[in-house]
Amino acid sequence: MSDAAESWRDAHRLLEERVAALPGALREVLGAAPPRLAADPARVRRIVATGVGSSAAHARLLVALLEECGIAARFLPASALVAPPPADARADALVVFSQGLSPNARLALRDVERWAAVTLVTAVPAADGERAARGGEPPYGPLAERRREIALLEERGVAVVRMPGAEEYGTLVRLTGPLVGCATTIRLAQAACAAAGRPAAGLLPASLDADAVCARVAAAGERLAREHGDLDARALESSLAFLASGTYGELLANLRAKVVEGMLLPAPPVWDLLEFAHGPFQQAYDRGATLLALARDDAPGEAELLARLEGMLVAGRHRLVRLRSSLPGALALLEHEALLNGLVVRYVAERRIDQARWPGQGADRALYEVGRAGARAPREAAGTAILDAAARAASLDRLAWPDVADLVAAGGRTALLPLGSTEQHGPHLPLATDTLIADAVAERLCARSAGVLRLPALALGCAREHASFAGTLSLEEATLEAVLRDVARSLAAHGFARLLVFTAHGGNYGVLRAASARIASEVAPLRVEPFLDAARLGQALLAAGARFGVAADAAGQHAGETETSIVAALAPALVRRERLRPGLVGLLPPADELFYPDLRRHAPDGTVGDPCGASAARADAYLDAWVDVLVDAWSLDQKKRK
Repeated sequence: MSDAAESWRDAHRLLEERVAALPGALREVLGAAPPRLAADPARVRRIVATGVGSSAAHARLLVALLEECGIAARFLPASALVAPPPADARADALVVFSQGLSPNARLALRDVERWAAVTLVTAVPAADGERAARGGEPPYGPLAERRREIALLEERGVAVVRMPGAEEYGTLVRLTGPLVGCATTIRLAQAACAAAGRPAAGLLPASLDADAVCARVAAAGERLAREHGDLDARALESSLAFLASGTYGELLANLRAKVVEGMLLPAPPVWDLLEFAHGPFQQAYDRGATLLALARDDAPGEAELLARLEGMLVAGRHRLVRLRSSLPGALALLEHEALLNGLVVRYVAERRIDQARWPGQGADRALYEVGRAGARAPREAAGTAILDAAARAASLDRLAWPDVADLVAAGGRTALLPLGSTEQHGPHLPLATDTLIADAVAERLCARSAGVLRLPALALGCAREHASFAGTLSLEEATLEAVLRDVARSLAAHGFARLLVFTAHGGNYGVLRAASARIASEVAPLRVEPFLDAARLGQALLAAGARFGVAADAAGQHAGETETSIVAALAPALVRRERLRPGLVGLLPPADELFYPDLRRHAPDGTVGDPCGASAARADAYLDAWVDVLVDAWSLDQKKRK
């Protein structure tokens, strides 16, 4: 017999090696400190999870477990992230699952700065001494290249959770990643619920016994041989279907994938035990079926339902196979994964499937590589692409110095400095309110104005009018002027030609008006261009609110409806809604008299306006109105300039 005809044996041995190594990899997951998401679920609007292939099942599992514990979560398929994330993504934390950092998983990692936080869960090893599993390199880049990509993502603020166990290439089906990823996801969900103060519920186990779990997984092959040794290829090819009860049936995507990729059979349907009598039974009645019941010892009422279902079947035509797990909750997935692995290895040997040379190999690149290079840092391209990446994807503090040098060399010589403050914003908003807003405005402006580099928002300003409120930090005007001068000098030294400055805190306008000309004269040829038309900005924000029926006195000049609505979208967990109360409203004195020397004289709780009707849904309108004013003032609109 030719070598080609026998080549399936090498791939089959590789599958057997991976099955044998699974208990050790699993023990690494269960014995280590629990991994953590980049964001506390209690401090973001929701957790958004995504993945491709077997990793999509892990994303779905995380969402299901979090939702059962009362944490807002949503699954997004990778194709939903081909387009940039929506503006309100800043309120959400993203979790991307990708065992090998595949090209299409990188689609979700192109715009990491647009999310509140991003976590990447991967099996790409960190240490240079580690190697991929036997079976060769993946079709989408050497290991060193993908390590570099992950390092760039970490520079951009992405938290990386690494799954134990080597990477898994050389075969179409994956046996290690689905099981180890499932265990990692359960640990992530446990840690997230603990961080949010939520007790484990539903399928999320409150605790786990690592020894018991690993023992059940290690014994799966022997159990399969003892209890179902006659379950051969012919039976598996006879209208195979899965049976499950409760929400467990929604978590079986990777088990179905083993049938598709391991056995090259159609994906088996998953039938709920009660739903089986509503169509599936009638469909299978005359032609027969093999039903794999993914049974669980702790599933309420499941044993009785299976007994009733078995009584409906016709001997010799239908076969019910109970693949039982004694592990609690979602941990049952680990045992069922191990049992299905055994069936895959058995079927591959019986049908002599070559898992190293599968049908259509290499012909899938048109879709498989849509996201190639999607996660690279801003320096990956040249010319205008560098400007776009720097402006749209990252602020200066997220770049490395060669990125900035390349940007300037390519013609990107405009920088934007947003000014914030650390000051009281009523009892309901954080002291970082102005800084949060300044940064959000700057990000949107740079997204619309290619070639403008966003600087980190300055978190300290001139706020003496709020100094009687605890926590307020205030700079002297001379100090802020000196900071602006030093920033301008630094930019001029690096070849920047234009510095745009705006403030989200009214107390900084005085320094901008008085000092900008002096600073500009000292840092020439750099042009310093402050935005000073506070009245125009105020009118634009009031007009935006009026479209929603928000009255001018409710919108307010400080911590009112406008600022509260924006912060509710940017950082919803930082809005103390139980403290929302109307502040100073009605006919007010001029701003200088109202705020100086101490706002507390007129507004005892620091609120000017009424935040009670605030809504995060209005934030986009307010931020866009703000950006419109700045873009027009600085003539940054590319379309208008052409």
